[in-house]
Amino acid sequence: MKRNMHAADRIVRAVLAAAAVWLAIAVGAGTAGGVIALVFAAITAATAISGFCPLYLLLSRLSERRKLA
Repeated sequence: MKRNMHAADRIVRAVLAAAAVWLAIAVGAGTAGGVIALVFAAITAATAISGFCPLYLLLSRLSERRKLA
């Protein structure tokens, strides 16, 4: 996979992942809100570590189609 994220974006995502883990612990990791926060943290941390965001790829392709039209 080719990286499609800037370094600043990766740092912001890492901070958001840490905040989501803290939030999950604060509300209780077994509650619905805690589970949602942990899933968000896992996805955000994975994209921060890999430097690849599938949503960015999708959005760039959609915007390229609009430019051609």
